[in-house]
Amino acid sequence: MSAARRLAGTVVALTLATTVVGCTSGEEDPGADPSPAPSSASPTPAEPVEIEVSVFGDPVRLRAYRRIADAFTEANPDVVVTLVEQPDPADAAVDAANALVLGAGPDVFLTDQRYLAELVETDGLEPVDSLLEERGLQFGDDHQRVALTSMSADNRLQCMPAEMSPRVVYYNKRLVPRQQLKAAEVIVPNAVATSWSWDDFAITARTVAGLDRLGPIKGVYLPPDIDTVTALVRSADGTVVDDVFEPTSLTLASDSALEALAELVALARDPAVALTKQDLKVRDPITRFTEGQLGMYVGTRDDLPVLREARGLSFDVAPLPSFGRAQSVSDVNGYCLNAGTEHLDAAADFIAFAVGKEAAEIAARSDVIVPARLDTVAEDVFRQPEEQPRNSQVFSTSLRRSEPMPYDIAWPRVAELAEGVFARLFYGFDVDVDAVLEDRMVRLDEQSELLFGDGETDD
Repeated sequence: MSAARRLAGTVVALTLATTVVGCTSGEEDPGADPSPAPSSASPTPAEPVEIEVSVFGDPVRLRAYRRIADAFTEANPDVVVTLVEQPDPADAAVDAANALVLGAGPDVFLTDQRYLAELVETDGLEPVDSLLEERGLQFGDDHQRVALTSMSADNRLQCMPAEMSPRVVYYNKRLVPRQQLKAAEVIVPNAVATSWSWDDFAITARTVAGLDRLGPIKGVYLPPDIDTVTALVRSADGTVVDDVFEPTSLTLASDSALEALAELVALARDPAVALTKQDLKVRDPITRFTEGQLGMYVGTRDDLPVLREARGLSFDVAPLPSFGRAQSVSDVNGYCLNAGTEHLDAAADFIAFAVGKEAAEIAARSDVIVPARLDTVAEDVFRQPEEQPRNSQVFSTSLRRSEPMPYDIAWPRVAELAEGVFARLFYGFDVDVDAVLEDRMVRLDEQSELLFGDGETDD
């Protein structure tokens, strides 16, 4: 007999037994005990479970997290969520690491991938893969693989990625003369042409800067940060470290890295085209952009609310330029589970909800968060076709072009060291870059070896 038939037989038997009991004589058995009187006391309702969730960000981002927490509580009224709000990921990571060492802290906390190795080192994280699988999450089908890799260590998914925000280029449509550039066979990306070369990018910047000759309009702002450098070096088939998952040294003195850096630094140092250190002291790049005095800059989706609120600003978005292989770099944030939580199920339920469909749509409506869910970033709730930028598919395209950043407890210090060197190359006009670039990168690589080896280094 099949299992289905056995189950059907069981149901029939149970139904028949119920019918027989219901059809017995209504006469009472004189030997039977009288039915107990119903208790007048009502059962005491269970106290709601309270969990703490640590998050970070600016007011717009924090507002989105509050809405996600409210939506979770509405769906799970037996769980009360208290948000612990931090201003930035670095402060949040320090507090989380200190708490985990002591076996304390919030039940769930959001972290930036840059600080994951430090948190794993505390032995205070509860890997989330098995817990989320039990709750029906489809990792490979629903979420960005790079984000999952970025939040993994020791062959486990340590934290669940919720956000993945790529570097992109914003450009002022009134300042970038597309027709003039097209006539010169310079490609500015659109829905059809989805990438552009470094040469086309540099020509565009110089063309914009030449619109008013020596006036206030500048062509581009290039941040001297490790993320922008990493994307451009990788686009030249170079690497920034010897091993992404077990780095022991930066590799910025390689031929391919030096080639990309030389081009990047040359454009960033041109005071007629790029913002100088003095320019940045007067006004930040986004303010200059919204006021129509900057043609392009490298940014993230975090900038959208300010750009959309700027009166009269017509702008669009493009991918990062490349030296051959289109690349980007993305910030990855994920929810981590405190191994010391007393409310494991409720905390895991929250993480599953916070990376699910409903929460991803709430995050997408914030205008600043790029959900790590594949389906959400392809939908109108994220692309917002009625709003600027018109080519919003660039965000999802750039996600696919991103690769994991280095994983090591020393990486934040190495990145800070490198960015100090980049800033001096970008803005130090007493520096002969052609003469010193290779030596500076060799020294930087050597200093990074000490940091990766838990040593100290001189600036």
